[in-house]
Amino acid sequence: MANNIRVLLVDDHQVVRDGLCTMLRQEPDIEIIGQSAGGEDALTQVAVLTPDIVVTDIKMPRIDGIQLAFLIKERLPACSIIMLTLYDEYLSEAMQVGARGYLLKDITSEELAQAIRRVYRGEVVVSGNINPVSDAKEANKAAPKTAAVPVNRPDSPESMLEEIQLVMPPPVDPNQLIRFTKQVDKTLHPRIVQVVGSWREGTTVTAVLPWATPLADALASLRDCPEVDSISEEPPKWEASRELLQKASALSGQRAKPRKTIFVRLKNCKATPEPGPSFLAKMP
Repeated sequence: MANNIRVLLVDDHQVVRDGLCTMLRQEPDIEIIGQSAGGEDALTQVAVLTPDIVVTDIKMPRIDGIQLAFLIKERLPACSIIMLTLYDEYLSEAMQVGARGYLLKDITSEELAQAIRRVYRGEVVVSGNINPVSDAKEANKAAPKTAAVPVNRPDSPESMLEEIQLVMPPPVDPNQLIRFTKQVDKTLHPRIVQVVGSWREGTTVTAVLPWATPLADALASLRDCPEVDSISEEPPKWEASRELLQKASALSGQRAKPRKTIFVRLKNCKATPEPGPSFLAKMP
């Protein structure tokens, strides 16, 4: 039916997903439109299927449920998130990133179905044995939706980044740049906020990361991009770099996010730039 509540299930255990499917398929107004074993695949399915509600576990490899909720709300704000977990200590973090439900896995099938219906109507639902959040207004007071996703890592604060500035020496082929930014989007899931430069002077891409990320992880992800020949934390010896960095810095505004400038040489980049027009208009 057209009015069915369209639900995507995310859990890294097949038996849990199968059990949820069996439970919810008994409900005439709830439609399971897909299921995923992890956050990366879930993001792809959300983009394609545009579910009304995503029911997700919290403890998952690579992208956990908190990070997944943050990314979904940023990319598809109309989608509601329900956390279904064994743990009761992540309620605050879940609400900070926009979750509308926080349920423990010992609930019954009837309780889960009712929670999905209530969240679909705009309510906030929390398992009865956890300190409840009374309504959506109280949930929003917990933290602004733009709050950073908490990441419990042993790294020192100096090594955690919220923004990266990728500087590429000239010449930069526009099609190669587009391929590279798509690869960065797939691995680091950033929001590209600025592209400065041209074929002749080189290019700077400024990107805001979805959560605080260790420098080592960011560098490793960039090295894995197929278009990358080499990366460095030290500025290269090309004359346009200083002018380009000054221009990028001036246009980046007053953002105070922890940032790292990383110098990237793309594959097949020639030592001497060839003439060519500015290509910024070609960027999406």
